[in-house]
Amino acid sequence: AKFVGHSEKEPTEALLKLSLYYGFRFRFTNTYQAHEKGHVERSVEYLRRKIFSKCDTFASFAEARAYFQRELSRLNAKFRKDNQSASEMLKKEKDALLLLPPRYDTARITEARVGRYSTVSVDTNHYSVPDHLVGEFVLVKIYPDQILCYHQEEKIASHQRCAGRDHWQLDINHYLKTLKFKPGALGRSRAFSQLKPELKVIYHKYYQGQERQYLQLLELVATYGLPKVSQTIVLLEKIPTTVSTEKIRLILEKKDEPVPILAPSAITRQAKETVCHYSKLLGGIRV
Repeated sequence: AKFVGHSEKEPTEALLKLSLYYGFRFRFTNTYQAHEKGHVERSVEYLRRKIFSKCDTFASFAEARAYFQRELSRLNAKFRKDNQSASEMLKKEKDALLLLPPRYDTARITEARVGRYSTVSVDTNHYSVPDHLVGEFVLVKIYPDQILCYHQEEKIASHQRCAGRDHWQLDINHYLKTLKFKPGALGRSRAFSQLKPELKVIYHKYYQGQERQYLQLLELVATYGLPKVSQTIVLLEKIPTTVSTEKIRLILEKKDEPVPILAPSAITRQAKETVCHYSKLLGGIRV
């Protein structure tokens, strides 16, 4: 945090809390004395060379972490000169280690007022919260890759943290109350543009011009999850009927009861055959 006198250094509050929580001691190196921490710098260089020299481009942070963890496990499984791997040596030492406490919460905590667009601002980026909280104060926990929002000790929003500046991270479920008053604004809203591709396909395929029903469908997605709703739509497509929110709700509320797939009746099949015969008589005109 700062220098005290010629050689003493004062730790930051975060470092002090972390050392007390996990029970480790720390020491500071002197400025402009790179040889005092050469082992640390060399270890970082070793991992960078052994792991990221083969692949250094990733689609997301999650993909980079998964790759790093996979390659690190491979390195730790290599046998050393004493015919032991690093993983085996750590396994033997675990009996002598202290019990691992719960994960230390490294979040930066702040309080923010919800703006008129039902968002809170964190480092110039905006993250949505439920629209009934406009004007209220919410507790925001800021992690390196995640933003969590709480109101009255209840989690109300979770977002991936944006890396840039002036970005808007919106969850359309936070705006359902407002959109019910103006359903026509759904397709033009920024929240709709950030929807999952699967939900956009469902809208364009079944709900264009039926925004109110689509908003009800989003409530079902929030309650039952997108996989269950998608499976129900596939089930309805096998039945000769239209896809609607009420039919989806009816099937989902049956819970674990088996839903019969209705095959076309004999009358329906006979009617279709009759129409096909008339079509042929009229010169191939499709009816």
